[in-house]
Amino acid sequence: MYATGLKCVNCGALYPLQPEFFVCPKCGLEKVRGVSVFRGTTEVQYDYEALKKSVSKELFAKRPFNLLRYRELLDLGEENIITLSEGGTSLIKCKNLAKKIGLNNLWLKNETSNPTHSFKDRESVLVVNKALEFGKKYVSCVSSGNAAASLAAYAARASLGCFVLMPATTPKGKIAQCTLYGAVTLLMDGIYEEIFELYIEAIKELDILESSGGYNRFKVEGGKTIAYEICEQLGWRAPAWVIDNVGAGTHLYGMWKGFKELRNLDLVENVPKMVAIGPKAGSPIVTGFKEKTDLPLTRSEESIADGLVGRWSYDMPLALKALRESTGYAEHVSDLEILKAMEWLAQLEGVFAEPSGVACVSGVSKMVETGMVDKGEEIVCIITGSGLKEPELARRISKEPTLISASAEEIRSNLQKHLTRLGKE
Repeated sequence: MYATGLKCVNCGALYPLQPEFFVCPKCGLEKVRGVSVFRGTTEVQYDYEALKKSVSKELFAKRPFNLLRYRELLDLGEENIITLSEGGTSLIKCKNLAKKIGLNNLWLKNETSNPTHSFKDRESVLVVNKALEFGKKYVSCVSSGNAAASLAAYAARASLGCFVLMPATTPKGKIAQCTLYGAVTLLMDGIYEEIFELYIEAIKELDILESSGGYNRFKVEGGKTIAYEICEQLGWRAPAWVIDNVGAGTHLYGMWKGFKELRNLDLVENVPKMVAIGPKAGSPIVTGFKEKTDLPLTRSEESIADGLVGRWSYDMPLALKALRESTGYAEHVSDLEILKAMEWLAQLEGVFAEPSGVACVSGVSKMVETGMVDKGEEIVCIITGSGLKEPELARRISKEPTLISASAEEIRSNLQKHLTRLGKE
């Protein structure tokens, strides 16, 4: 176990590795136009000199290819770990999509194959194991869907009580996951920030481990493992660019921390430029980057990428730090561009992803058009969630099937018609 404590990213104060120090007591939080800004966000610290002597590429190679492969870098022991075999997702080299966009070296990190079909499982495994370590019996979070479903699954595996709060507009598939896993599922009118502000006040007197993105500091640690896997899958090197879909910003910063750790441990030589892609309907991190401010409060409108939309991102200071340190970039995309990316992924590469999981593909396409990236650079897009989360939307944008009569003649006639059409295309 190599974690040494929690460090405030604002004042530098050091604290024990305990939940009461997820927010620095000295810096605390302040309200900015009705939203809690955690001035004293803390970060898990490690003894990197000791890690240098203990971890190696050879050590990792002896273990199964999943998240626990890197347990020393996650402050997880060897025994009694609650897991659903998360991580170890595929890195897909694109041919058809790359040609469509105008790139030579495009990869997809396919997080849809995690146990609950999103990248959130990497965070939940850390949160739930730490809850057990802290002696907690209950966990809870506010979520737009995927984080709640994931936390509910891991809490069930760990026999922990679970409470999740979500906007009433959350897609039904994500709500169904939560309820089937046995979580107490509370739906409220209002956007994510409105619910979180009420929730963070209500939970103060309750013995529940708060597990929302932007607050629970172990969620960042789970995000690091995507960086580890990408580098190992590329032969222990980092790509030139990593393009991510951004909401709270926790995931983006987690990956950046992971890339930096590998470089500091002499496991890779380079780190990538990080890119944040968010919807025009409301992406504070993209707005903050473009306007060079740490405190943007944006509008929040309806979008098909509901999991990314917000007025405020609670881990935005860290996400902006990742973008600036890496000399990265940020861009907005429209719903129309996101829908097009869904179609491209499905029809060109056979990957079925939800709208919030494909904004990165829309973003990299725009970056190619503007000359932001060179066609020969190595680029990885993070596909964060499965299209099975929102089947209703998939049905809306896909072609209607053809109902035919049950006869060999009718089958042959239709097949011939489509063979002719496809031949002309």
